[in-house]
Amino acid sequence: MSKELQYFQEGITITETINKKLTGAITGHFLIDLYTPILPIILPLLIDTMDLSYFLAGFIVTAFNVVSSVTQPFVGLYSDKTGWRASVPLCVLIGSLGICLTVFTKNYLVLLMMVMGAAIGHALFHPSAMDLVYRLSTPAKRGMYNSIFTTSGSISYSLGPFIAGVLIEFAGLPSIVWMVIPGIIGAAWIYRNDLRYLNEEVFEKPVKIVKNQPAEKKKFWWIPAGLVVVICSLRAWAYVGLITYLPTLLTLEHKEFDTVTTSLIVTIMLFFGVAGQIAGGYLSDRYGRKLMLVLGLLCAVPLFALIFLADGWLMYFGIMMYSFFACFCYVTSVTMTQELLPGNVAFASGLILGLCMGIGGVGAAIIGWAADIMGSLSDAMFLLIIPTILCPILALFVRYPAGN
Repeated sequence: MSKELQYFQEGITITETINKKLTGAITGHFLIDLYTPILPIILPLLIDTMDLSYFLAGFIVTAFNVVSSVTQPFVGLYSDKTGWRASVPLCVLIGSLGICLTVFTKNYLVLLMMVMGAAIGHALFHPSAMDLVYRLSTPAKRGMYNSIFTTSGSISYSLGPFIAGVLIEFAGLPSIVWMVIPGIIGAAWIYRNDLRYLNEEVFEKPVKIVKNQPAEKKKFWWIPAGLVVVICSLRAWAYVGLITYLPTLLTLEHKEFDTVTTSLIVTIMLFFGVAGQIAGGYLSDRYGRKLMLVLGLLCAVPLFALIFLADGWLMYFGIMMYSFFACFCYVTSVTMTQELLPGNVAFASGLILGLCMGIGGVGAAIIGWAADIMGSLSDAMFLLIIPTILCPILALFVRYPAGN
């Protein structure tokens, strides 16, 4: 065999291996994020069947987000230091089983343990998979693959509520367990795929080259990165709070809504969020990340207020467009943090995808506690206008490197 032919075949092997690994990470993100939004859909039923207060119901979401978020930055930091990555198929399996099996227990503590077990799967998955995508992507295509990875999870996150709502409406709460099937099949497929390329020596070479290129050449902007994390945490507080309690608000306080209708509203809302992510990411490349961050957060303020101050179609408009602009800066904020902390991609991703969402989960429990005291879930949820207003104000003070 000639050297030219050997090099050509090795090039094909490297490309095939990288593509398979990227496909596995993206597929895993689609699958694992399918299960997270099931929790808000089943909350009204849990409140009714387990006689839970708003605080205890919200604490279920809080437990998931806190366990997932507190560990994610540390998982990312460890991954950056050692190159270790969690098993994508194992994380998908843990995440799907932990959520779907919650419908079989009537014990609140057991339910929390299952939810927190699923959260560990999420915490291990996101920094590791995003670091894998970043390192395997060429600089010219890194933004594209980063967007595909993020959007794949957002799409499944949008589909999850509707699938869960339909199953509950026609077959009852225990039917949620059938949603574990995609997780098991997907985990098995990704595992088989990873096993096939486990011993490919060519895999490690491009990974190390991509990882080590920019780390020593760029300045670390810790204070601006920290401010972005604060902004994203406040945004997540309002957004997660709305997602968590909107099904309960529509089902229990607006009696005309059934489970399917409520889940459909949440699904459409989340798809508007996906559209916002794509639009925000594209426009941030053209007009600058900080400008799009401020613009998206500013537009979200009046739309959030519209949800609680209007009825009918105006309320629906407020829900959908708030989701669009709240997510408009999501991918942008991830990219900003990665660029502000070069060489710490997994850590930066863990901060935005994990820590910020965890703080949002804590906010959900606080809103539940406020609703119990105030006697009105709607009034307590409207308090989320405060962090929503703070976001664009703080975004103005983010110091971002020129040209980005």
